[in-house]
Amino acid sequence: MAVSFLVGWSFLFSILSQIFYFYRMKQILLAFLLISLSFLSFCQNKKANVTKVENEKKADSLPAYAKQPLPNFRILVSVKGKDSVWFSNDDLPKNRPIAIIYFSPECGHCQFEMKEIEKNMDSLKEIFFVFASFHPLDSLYSFEKKYNTANYPNMVIGRDTKYFLPVYFSVKFTPFFALFDSKMKFIKSYDQGVKMPELIKIVNELPVEKIIDKKSKKKSATN
Repeated sequence: MAVSFLVGWSFLFSILSQIFYFYRMKQILLAFLLISLSFLSFCQNKKANVTKVENEKKADSLPAYAKQPLPNFRILVSVKGKDSVWFSNDDLPKNRPIAIIYFSPECGHCQFEMKEIEKNMDSLKEIFFVFASFHPLDSLYSFEKKYNTANYPNMVIGRDTKYFLPVYFSVKFTPFFALFDSKMKFIKSYDQGVKMPELIKIVNELPVEKIIDKKSKKKSATN
């Protein structure tokens, strides 16, 4: 009888021990899970804070012009090398990316940039190019004739008489290239010209805006 009693108690104690063991393990696992989740959340918050700080530093390191839309400018454009007219922001076409290129007609890199633009013009027709320089108009006109820029309706070359653009963009080397989207918002700048594949890629990734010319408006009105 006593033996049976001891066996029963031993069996019961074993059951209780297993229940207690599983209960403790459950608590331990739950605690471990909570700690892991807390640690994961801490890491994510820390990473987000680090990313935020890095983005803020990156934004602060950008030049002032990168945070502003296309500035108001005015250049003097020659007409067949004789008369001249002013060209400003108001004369820019609407809904098209704008490229501001500060250059020197005597600069070898600038001449190479112009040749590259010419060769890739079929892929760059959506961009309106503004070439500006402080050089005299006769020098700019010679540059225009050399590269037949009159053949490109999406290009204008003029003299920055006030030396505004090189000061605004803090130009150190030529050709300086700044690209703006169709809303005159800054996209990217290059201190010594841009590679055509990269420029074409950027332009192709810009949102396409529908441009309705006068003919299409007139046609729709008659219909």
